[in-house]
Amino acid sequence: MKGRSLLDLADYSLEEITHLLDLAERFRSEGIPRAHADKFFCALFFNPSLRTRTSVEIACSRLGIHPIVHNVGAGVWKLETRDGVRMDGDAAEHVRDAVGHFLNRTVHGLGVRCFADPNASWEENRRDQVLRAIAAVSDVPVVNLESATGHPMQGLADLMTLRRKLDGPPEKRTVAVTWAYHPRALPTAVADTALVAFARAGYGVRLIHPPGFELDDEVMLAARRASQGRFSIHHDLDDGLYGVDAIYAKSWGGRGRGGGAPAPDAYRDWIIDSRRQALGAPAGFMHCLPVRRNVVVTDDVIDGPLSWVAEQAEARMWTQAAVLHELL
Repeated sequence: MKGRSLLDLADYSLEEITHLLDLAERFRSEGIPRAHADKFFCALFFNPSLRTRTSVEIACSRLGIHPIVHNVGAGVWKLETRDGVRMDGDAAEHVRDAVGHFLNRTVHGLGVRCFADPNASWEENRRDQVLRAIAAVSDVPVVNLESATGHPMQGLADLMTLRRKLDGPPEKRTVAVTWAYHPRALPTAVADTALVAFARAGYGVRLIHPPGFELDDEVMLAARRASQGRFSIHHDLDDGLYGVDAIYAKSWGGRGRGGGAPAPDAYRDWIIDSRRQALGAPAGFMHCLPVRRNVVVTDDVIDGPLSWVAEQAEARMWTQAAVLHELL
């Protein structure tokens, strides 16, 4: 894996993903080796972060890598990612200069966090312009720290959590990836990644959402192909949760929402509470965080004994250390 980028988990084989998870588990039990002294990793954050930024910096430090974190547009210049444009707007520097003519010569790896643009169309966002433009001019490995179309680092942490929490082979377990109400229209990146990652790992997967909140056709096709017949879609929340081993709740705007329209008030009852959690085996509760309490999930569920959100958040550190160790 040395020298490769991690833009999408789909670019890695199941064997490679398993290797990263095994390594993360070894780091968790034995400690992270200081194996990369005098290397530098630069993370470019176009959007806010708590868990990703913190876990990247800790993972780097434990590996001996010096982390350099920039908030793009606040501390460093706003970057232009399009080629051939007249730069007379608010972007002061092109990625070809920032990355191609500088960072390539000074750091050993790059991280990029760039959410979907709420003002852009579905088709524009699915091209992942910012991430792909940086990767195209980078000579060093680029790690996706969440983009418009995916969150591979979260996906690895989610898989690590499922491996630790659910005994036995994945083929005997079922995970529900469910939409939940939110006052804003959020990107689909986390749901897209989780859906395909869980199916590829062998879990039965149920996708639950109201009509009009469909995910990308290519994502759906990939999940169906990977699931070996253990993938289903439900538009009734209670029906979809019946008998599952884990509930992964996440809000998303859906591709037909006009890039930023909030969910109708009619769906405010799409919340994970103790009654719905009990419809499962009972089910463990998962969420990538941050989460709006008592909107997406009730306090008693997220603070309860079957809440796995703390393990998910901690797993980010171990899985990101494994990725950086292997790529750098």
